[in-house]
Amino acid sequence: MTNKPAFLLLSAFISACSLSAQTNNQTSSPYSLFGLGRFNDANTGKTNALGKSGTALSSEKEINNLNPASFATIKKNSFLFDVGAKAEMNTFTNEINDTKVTTVSFSSLAFAFQLDRRSGIGLSLSPYSDVGYNLLGIENTVEGSTESYFSNIKGSGGLNEIKLNYGRSFSEKLRIGASLSYHFGKISEVEIAKLNEDYLMMDDKNYYSGLKAAIGMQYDINKKMTISSVIGLPTALNGTKDYRILKLVEGSESVVKEDSESIADFKLPLTLNIGIKAQIGKTLTLNADYTRSQWSATEMEDNIGQFTDQDFIAAGLEYTSERKNNLLQKITYRLGGNYDTGYLSIDGNKVSGFALTSGLGIPLDYRTNTFINVSYTYGQRGQMSNSLIHENYHLLTLNLSLEDIWFVKRKYE
Repeated sequence: MTNKPAFLLLSAFISACSLSAQTNNQTSSPYSLFGLGRFNDANTGKTNALGKSGTALSSEKEINNLNPASFATIKKNSFLFDVGAKAEMNTFTNEINDTKVTTVSFSSLAFAFQLDRRSGIGLSLSPYSDVGYNLLGIENTVEGSTESYFSNIKGSGGLNEIKLNYGRSFSEKLRIGASLSYHFGKISEVEIAKLNEDYLMMDDKNYYSGLKAAIGMQYDINKKMTISSVIGLPTALNGTKDYRILKLVEGSESVVKEDSESIADFKLPLTLNIGIKAQIGKTLTLNADYTRSQWSATEMEDNIGQFTDQDFIAAGLEYTSERKNNLLQKITYRLGGNYDTGYLSIDGNKVSGFALTSGLGIPLDYRTNTFINVSYTYGQRGQMSNSLIHENYHLLTLNLSLEDIWFVKRKYE
């Protein structure tokens, strides 16, 4: 019996050979077949280099988009801005061969400022999920007969996220925040099938949109230790589909069918996060996070595999020199790592992964908190067994994190 999910992944992998080294899609992973695609793995500021940990970090010097409670720490008259880009090189390997694909794309845009002495607010725009796959030579059987035909399938698109964050201090130690995200976007799939001498093209466009809310907390146990928590509430994204079927006979194109319809909502799970930040001496800061996403409670189904509960563990270490007499001494050094059990299971095999991260915070201005944040990530996804795909990736992120001071008169001699 043919293992269809594994065969589809294998087809997506082999077809990656037909992609150029530079692609317009933000991902080329065969695992973007599943659900809404592959979720964005880049964030604002320095958290990319800290293994994606940092829910206990403040937003005093740069935007921490992982926890809305952090926005209460934005300083008076401070306007924070962050824009980022990423480049990723993927190597996909199976038991037959391997191939490499590189993508370059926008990763995030965010700004934040203080509302009053107890609260701050921020807005961000970033990709939420990315889809980019090709399936070549998929064999199908004509309904009601034994005759078969072959088709090629291409998927592209993804969802975006606009997020509004608000945080407020309720005491010198306790901060609570809330965020509201609007997810929207289009996932396209084009299938071209050859039956005898005729060609059929089926063009599907799935549109999703919806709101997702989260609440966050930070509590300073003392001056050197902060604990945090973020709860992402479950939600459902509304879906609609536009589809068109075209027939091509001897160079002549005709529309067989064209229509729009509602499709099943896509459910996003309840997520539970706890985190900690600890100052070690005067130069080191340790961050650690644990997040659980309850995908099984959504009861979602997919033709490729099953949704399973996901555990994500991340940690990062940052070094800052005691001396800050010049810009070189203000450079910060970061290391981190994470392990992700994944939320996709194919024939009982979970698509898990891990990543190792490193990076620098390079100051551009001695008087303000303006940095170029650079990070490098090496990671792996999947396994080269049971006909699955093993994915190695190198991810480089570049974020320009700016601070501007408002309403302060400068003195000139």
